[in-house]
Amino acid sequence: MVATTQQEISEGRVFYIGGATTPSLRISGGRVFAVYNLPAIEQRISQARIYAVASAPGVQEISEARVFAIVRGRVANTHLRVWKFTLDGHDNYVLRLGDFATLVYDTYSEQWVEWTSPELPFWRATSGMNWIGGEALAGTYGSNIVAGDDLFGLLWFLDPEQPYDEHPDEARVPQQLAFERIITGQVVARGREFIPCYALFLDGDNYGLVATDFTPGVTLETSDDQGRTFDAHETITVTADTADQAYEWLSLGQIASPGRIFRITDNGVFTRIDSLEMNDDAR
Repeated sequence: MVATTQQEISEGRVFYIGGATTPSLRISGGRVFAVYNLPAIEQRISQARIYAVASAPGVQEISEARVFAIVRGRVANTHLRVWKFTLDGHDNYVLRLGDFATLVYDTYSEQWVEWTSPELPFWRATSGMNWIGGEALAGTYGSNIVAGDDLFGLLWFLDPEQPYDEHPDEARVPQQLAFERIITGQVVARGREFIPCYALFLDGDNYGLVATDFTPGVTLETSDDQGRTFDAHETITVTADTADQAYEWLSLGQIASPGRIFRITDNGVFTRIDSLEMNDDAR
């Protein structure tokens, strides 16, 4: 355990440096077999053989070195990036807020939507555009919108009719990766009012569903405490390419103040959602 102001090592073989709470670590011309758990402000290593550098926050500068392991995970991206694309007459502006979130604004409907990638709070597409030279490829890939993936270094075409993502590694199975679409609606209740909730009906179109690597389904969740907690209801398994599929949930009790939030999640079922209605005239 070293708690010195700084460490400077020149032309040496260092077999172990651990738990060092120094503001600076400088190693020149040395062989370093283990450097880990260094809460130093910076590390500067020149012409060294490094076998392991792990859990080291701060700045690291390494020149002319053989590095076997230095980091694990993705590189942080703290930049704000803005780009746009046009699809089906809708102009969309994409705001990538670093590693925090990705927001998409549709100027036609004047609505904000949050887009994410699996296990990430943001969308991996960092930048993109409508590629004028790619018009001839739009029939094959769904559109001429090209986006760059900051995690895998790939270029993607956005296909509005494909109900799943493709795996970035062509050798991995399954290739079809489901992604969730989430919508919410609310019924407001005031005072001592109690509103019966006999049934909830969802109308949409799944004619384009062609997924084979996962089971498509639609799930309902409800919250009676303004979104603090949600209760899960039945998940409806969907039959591909059917026009008469019923999406309904029955006997949902009563709604009291302040009201009820309905959250619908589907994993690539709908190409379009038309309406979400509660009860009907026959009840």
